[in-house]
Amino acid sequence: MKKFSKIGMFFAVFTLAIVLFQTTASAHGYISKPASRVYLANKGINVGVGAAQFEPQSVEAPKGFPVSGPADGKIAGGGKYSLLDAQTATRWAKVDIESGPLTVEWTLTAPHRTSGWQYFITKKGWDPNAPLTRASLEPLATIAADGSAPGTLATQEINIPNDRSGYYVILGVWTIADTGNAFYQVIDANIINSDVAPVADDEAPTAPTNLAGTTTPKKVSLTWTASTDNIGIKGYEILRDGQVIGESQVASYEDTTVNSSTAYTYTVRAKDFGGNKSTLSNSIKVTTKEAPAVDNEAPTAPKSLMSHAQTDTTIALCWQASTDNVEVKNYELYRNNTKIATSTKTMFEDTKLASNTSYKYKVYAVDTSGNRSLVSNEITVKTKPLDPMNTWKADQIYYAGDQIYYKGVPYTAKWWTKGNTPDTSDAWKNESTEIQAWNSLKAYNGGDKVIYNGKTYQAKWWVRGAKPDSSSIWTLVN
Repeated sequence: MKKFSKIGMFFAVFTLAIVLFQTTASAHGYISKPASRVYLANKGINVGVGAAQFEPQSVEAPKGFPVSGPADGKIAGGGKYSLLDAQTATRWAKVDIESGPLTVEWTLTAPHRTSGWQYFITKKGWDPNAPLTRASLEPLATIAADGSAPGTLATQEINIPNDRSGYYVILGVWTIADTGNAFYQVIDANIINSDVAPVADDEAPTAPTNLAGTTTPKKVSLTWTASTDNIGIKGYEILRDGQVIGESQVASYEDTTVNSSTAYTYTVRAKDFGGNKSTLSNSIKVTTKEAPAVDNEAPTAPKSLMSHAQTDTTIALCWQASTDNVEVKNYELYRNNTKIATSTKTMFEDTKLASNTSYKYKVYAVDTSGNRSLVSNEITVKTKPLDPMNTWKADQIYYAGDQIYYKGVPYTAKWWTKGNTPDTSDAWKNESTEIQAWNSLKAYNGGDKVIYNGKTYQAKWWVRGAKPDSSSIWTLVN
C-alpha cells in the first residue's frame, strides 16, 4: 500500500475537490432562428436526414473554416451527417427572411468557451443544384468572443446583402475556444429583398390549415399546414382560449404551460413581413390527459444510443428520447456498469477519460414518479490516442483530466493549472510507461520509480530534491 505524507494527502483531497466542483460541459448547439436545415429536420419538416434529426446540436467538425473544417460537399453535415449534404433547389424547406439586419439565435444545449462566430452566404449566381463548396460561399460576418461561455441562447446581429433575392444558403460557424472543433449550421433562406418587393404589402397570408394536437398531462403538441403569402411568412402566433401565448417560425408548437385534465381551445394565425395577419386557422379543442393518482408506468427505453464524437479524453453520446404516460424527468448514464451522471437532455459528453481506452455505456429513462425504464442498447466506444502535436503551452489553462505532451512524454493534469512545467509540477501526472530520469525539482509519491546514474530507484513516500543514491527515502530496485 502506498504511503502519503501530509502534503501528498492535501493534494489528493484538493484534486478530488476540483473534480467534484467541475461540471460536465459539452459544446453543442444549433441555429434555431432563422430555423436551420437540421433544426427543421428535428421538427419533422425536413425529412430523410437519418440520425441528424435527433441531434441537431451535433453537427461538429474541425474549426478554422474556410482554411480547414469539413470538406467541400460535406459542409452542411459537418463531414458526419452525409444526408444533410444533399443539395438541390427543391430538396429543403426554405425559411423566409428579409434583406438587411437579421437576428440569428443559437440554442446551446451545453454552452462552452467560445472563440467567435462566423457567417457566410452563397454568392450571386450560385448553383443550388450543385454541392455546397467554399467556392460558392463568401464571408458575411465575423463576430469575436472573449473566450467565455455564452448563455443557453446566443444571439448575433448580421446583415443580409440587399443585392440578393430568392434562395440562398447561409452558413453559421460557432468556434470553440478550448477544443479543436466548431459547430456548423446551414440555413436555407428565401431572401425577400425590399428593393424588388412591392412598396406596400397589403396582402395577408393564407390561414394555416389542418391544425391538430396531441396531449400528455403536462403538454399540448400542435402541428398545422403552413400558410403562403405573396412575399413571405415571418412567423405564426399561437392562441389558446383566444389569447396569444407564443410564436413559432415553423409549423409546430409545444405548449408546456398547461394543467392536467383541462380543456383548451387552440387556433393559429400567420403574419408576414408587412405586418399583415391571416385569419385564424381551424379551431381545435383538446383536453390534457389526467395525471394518474399512482403512476406505476415506466418510460419507454431510450433508443439508438450512439457516440457521434470522440477525442483523446472525451466521448460524446446521444440517443432518441423516451416517452412516458406523464413525463420523462431525466436520463441516467452508466459507464462500465457504474452510474456517472443524470441528464435532462438526450445527449451527454463524458470527460476526463483516459486516452486510447474503451468504455461501455448504457442509458435509462426515469419519470417524475421515479419509474425507471428498461435499459437502452449498450455500446462500446474508444477514446482516441493522445495527439503528439498536443504539446504543453505555458500560457494555456488546463483542467483536471486534460492531457498533453511535454518533451515527448504524455502527462495528465490532476487539477486546474497554468504555467506549471509538467516534468516538475505536482499538478501533472506522468502517463509514460517508461521510467523517467530523476529530476531534482519534481515531487515524487510513494511507489514512483526513477532512473539515476543508470540505476532504477523507487520512492518509499513523498519526496523532492533528495538524491536517490544517498537518501533512505529511495530504494534501489536494480
